[in-house]
Amino acid sequence: MENLIMKINHDKLNNFCKLNNFILITEEELKKEGMYKNFVYATNNNFVGQSVYPIDMPIIINDGVWKKLKKVNNDLKEHGKCITIYDAYRPIQIQRLFWDYFYDTHGFHDESLVANPNKYGTHNITINAIDVLITNIDGTSVELPSEFDDFTGKANIHYDKCSDEAKKNRDLLISTCEKYGLIVNEDEWWHFYDERIEKYGMGYNFIESDLIPFGEDEVFILESINNSIKMKV
Repeated sequence: MENLIMKINHDKLNNFCKLNNFILITEEELKKEGMYKNFVYATNNNFVGQSVYPIDMPIIINDGVWKKLKKVNNDLKEHGKCITIYDAYRPIQIQRLFWDYFYDTHGFHDESLVANPNKYGTHNITINAIDVLITNIDGTSVELPSEFDDFTGKANIHYDKCSDEAKKNRDLLISTCEKYGLIVNEDEWWHFYDERIEKYGMGYNFIESDLIPFGEDEVFILESINNSIKMKV
């Protein structure tokens, strides 16, 4: 894969969020709510093996999804746990990169694992999905059935060849999220979408909906690390 990284036009970011009912979650807001952020796509520790988000990539999230996530986190605190956010709204440029990388690596496409960017996935729309892990109240990891972005059966919510503690933590996360209308993707226990888009279903062609963000290509631009050639995809 060519070395690419996304650049953000911060001058237009706030207006983009306003147009699409997104909000930006600051570090101060996370601290206030007792949540954590671990954007692995801004590191080399992810399934493509290189950073594709800038180090300052903010948490961009639908306002209604954020309100629900705060309720989830408050409930988890009663169990000595909390939420760590791994991804929220994901620009379609990055989705295309993931789609192509998965095919180049595996020789086939699988929409249950990597959403088709030609349809837009649940991360790429205005009522965006979120990737979240349950962690200890201090942000340290707990036992879970798999790592984040595991493409094996361990990621399925029904996988039971793991410890009781791992199942307990996974199921607590799922049940608490679904209590507040955040529905789990059965193939990825960390991936939750809002009940407001449940009628569309996973794999729906969101191009046919009114959920495509406005002005995306003016804010998020992929650039080559090697030669700084601007790429709009």
